[in-house]
Amino acid sequence: MDDLDETIEALANQFTNAFPAETPQQRTIGREAEYPVVKATGEAADARRLLEQLRATAGLIAHYDSGNERLIVGVDAADYKYALEVGVGTIELNTRPCHTLFEIEAIMVEALLPVARLAAQVNWRVLGYGVQPVTPPTLAIMAPKQRYQSLYRAMGAEWLWYTVTASDQCHIAIGRPELVSMLNFGNLMAPVLIALCANSPIYSGRLSRFCSGREGRMAEIHANEYRHGMPARPYTSMVDYVRTVAQATYLIARTGSEVIPISRPFTDYLREHGPDFAAFLFHEHYIWNSARVRSAYGTIEIRPACQQPWPEQMAAMSLSVGLIEAATEIDAYIQGVLGGNYWSIMRTYHQQAIRFGLAAPQPAPRFLETIVELATIGLQQRGHGEERFMAPLVNRLDRRLNPAQRVRRIFDLDGMAGLLTHASIYPGAVQ
Repeated sequence: MDDLDETIEALANQFTNAFPAETPQQRTIGREAEYPVVKATGEAADARRLLEQLRATAGLIAHYDSGNERLIVGVDAADYKYALEVGVGTIELNTRPCHTLFEIEAIMVEALLPVARLAAQVNWRVLGYGVQPVTPPTLAIMAPKQRYQSLYRAMGAEWLWYTVTASDQCHIAIGRPELVSMLNFGNLMAPVLIALCANSPIYSGRLSRFCSGREGRMAEIHANEYRHGMPARPYTSMVDYVRTVAQATYLIARTGSEVIPISRPFTDYLREHGPDFAAFLFHEHYIWNSARVRSAYGTIEIRPACQQPWPEQMAAMSLSVGLIEAATEIDAYIQGVLGGNYWSIMRTYHQQAIRFGLAAPQPAPRFLETIVELATIGLQQRGHGEERFMAPLVNRLDRRLNPAQRVRRIFDLDGMAGLLTHASIYPGAVQ
């Protein structure tokens, strides 16, 4: 074993030990929900104005960028936090860890209502949609954080796609014994979540070739390194995971109080500095696969769903939690029906789901129906009655119509005005 092998093994051990030693008997869940904020025309608004108003009117605790003390980047309440996303036209709501989906739902209503009201006062709209519909990804709407500026210098125009996207991400508590299996399974579920929850077909004012524009365009980012979407293959161990991640480009690095572009393999850094765990976590944060295991929280983060229409706002969350609760049964079903080439088949389905949503050919007869049924059982076994949140997903399957496919029809009939009316989250609808 050479020095690099020893360093990677040491990092894998540190990473693994950051998770609870046992699998949780009752999994807690959390949500990171991003929402485009737009003007009446559909162009991106400046969500910093809303954050300042939330701080001033609700007496919440504000946070400012360490590199720019006048840039507000977040506002904290007791059960949730508001954050400025990469683009100034996107606001993010993060919940505390919760025991049930009902808790998540109640917190989201409480948190989003003041945002929708403040936006309405200035004729802005908050959207249940997965991307900025009109404003293209440009430097002009990038939040002026030092870290983002360094990422732009390291990645160029590819980075700017993060200024317009709006995902609906779920965190679910996991334990050390299931770390590798959950990481692989979470990524395997990417096409399932996209087929059912894609909601970003129109961006830059035009209809795209994708149902999930955010996943389609971001899959092109450093595509040879598989930084976004499904990894090239399942991982065999946490050492394998750390080694694979370490081979990717180290985009930016912390040096004292600064963050600078670096753009070289992270393995080069490890050869020079040894098992620097903080540097590894900073590097790993910019690997955007569909599922990530998050050592800071002891969770698996499920990432590929677009933000959902408000009347069905819990759809992606319920599906994500149900999938994880039924991971053993669903994984066995997929490998049984697809055979030894299952990962490659699912990667192909992933690409097709991004393009065609529920119109994509399924890998096996009643494939999605079976997975949704198993995920529903997974929710039932939690014992909270959360399975009722699966109803919109069953309806989408019955109609073979996901949110993106509905939006395409609306856009064809009524253009951008129809899309904005359909996607807007009005204060009266939140209560």
